[in-house]
Amino acid sequence: MSSNITPVPAPTRKKRFWWRWLLLILSVLLVLLLAAILIFPQAMGRDKLIRYFRYMGLRDKESYGHISFEGGAGSVYANFDDGLLVGNENGLTLYSLDGEQKNFIQGSQPAPILRTGGEVSLLFSPGSSYVSAIGSGGTTLLDEVLSGAFIDASVSADGHLAYLTAESGCKAVATVRNPKMEPVFRFSSKTRYLNACAVSEKGEYLAVASLEEAESIYRSGVTILRTDEDVADLEREENTAVRLELGNRVVYELRFLDRTRLLAVTQDELIFLNTEGKILQEIALWDGQLIDYSFSEDGWMLLALNENGGSSRILTLDGAGKILGEQSLTDRVRSVSAAGGCAAVLTDQALSTYDRKLNPMDQSLDTLSATCVIARADGTALLVGSGGTKLFIP
Repeated sequence: MSSNITPVPAPTRKKRFWWRWLLLILSVLLVLLLAAILIFPQAMGRDKLIRYFRYMGLRDKESYGHISFEGGAGSVYANFDDGLLVGNENGLTLYSLDGEQKNFIQGSQPAPILRTGGEVSLLFSPGSSYVSAIGSGGTTLLDEVLSGAFIDASVSADGHLAYLTAESGCKAVATVRNPKMEPVFRFSSKTRYLNACAVSEKGEYLAVASLEEAESIYRSGVTILRTDEDVADLEREENTAVRLELGNRVVYELRFLDRTRLLAVTQDELIFLNTEGKILQEIALWDGQLIDYSFSEDGWMLLALNENGGSSRILTLDGAGKILGEQSLTDRVRSVSAAGGCAAVLTDQALSTYDRKLNPMDQSLDTLSATCVIARADGTALLVGSGGTKLFIP
């Protein structure tokens, strides 16, 4: 073999730079996207991007968000577990957005009222002893008959439950349960009739509204109790319960807006107070009739007032009663709803969505025969009519 043979060098690989160009293009697109969000926050907001990917392929799907159910004049509705919860005289039903029935708890509810918070939803009827509750994934939490008849009930933002019942031997009984439906507090009122209740997050405080009559004059008040203390009698001086007298203003509903602030809804006023019994704000409703109101789990509320001439006014308020936003509408409001940082308002002409300061976000004129709107925290909204729904995706 000749030693003069020179080995042929291996061919050199061409350097490929395509991936660098791809990285450069993606970086430029990301910078442009971030700039667009900063310059046009309403048009290119984070929520819009989330909705774009969340509902990709679903937006044009005819069946998605169209749910058929057994309706009725007394039916009540809520957004729950990324679906629709329907309560009527026959019981409580949870549907997915695909229209699938995830659970049905059958039970007689002559005048159904639905309370929702966290991963717990409760259906009850004043004067009835039957109660049903549903949890995440459609789990049945309660399906039972209590020893007394319901007066009122409330669910906190994290799923704690409070309810008032009328039982023999006392004026009213208040019970608090944790999200697992385990009783953690019980109090029997022997001296005062109780007509409304609310429980705070973590079940720390129970607020109850009382109603008394003296010489044909009604007097009401709000009492706030700590659930880690035993209470035998509200009249004893040594107990730590906080009492706020409200005169002849009857409380229709109590609601904790956060851990230390709550709202009392009366016939003519909204009274914002804290757990120390201090009134933070009073908003008179003399100028307009209260049409509808809704609470967001983020601690603010939306309300609609009917004004003279058929026009309406909508407001958003924080936990201290401070006005966050206000709008006048020429149309009559049918329904309002708040969830997360989003507000939805259904009028005779359109569905409009806003942020919590009532800055306009989106609008739809295709409301069909909807009588109720349910806001969802991602900016979408469910339009609910007689026996069916439609999901509005901005």
